[in-house]
Amino acid sequence: MYTDGMPPAPQEKPVIDVSHMLPEHTQRKHRGGSGPLVGIVIIVFLLSIGALYFWGAQLNGREQQPLPLIPGDSATS
Repeated sequence: MYTDGMPPAPQEKPVIDVSHMLPEHTQRKHRGGSGPLVGIVIIVFLLSIGALYFWGAQLNGREQQPLPLIPGDSATS
């Protein structure tokens, strides 16, 4: 062969600069699960405010019977 009698070449790995890359997924620290819980609380709060708004609009939209006219004493002088 062409490489007969030659010593084997050293197996060097190329140096790759990874300082500009994001860390791998396994290197991330595990955070608490409060984010999804806060999101759910905000959504439930907004839905309840909206429900109260529409319920109040429905109550205001009903026909209200006018107050009865109560005649008073006529003022005589």
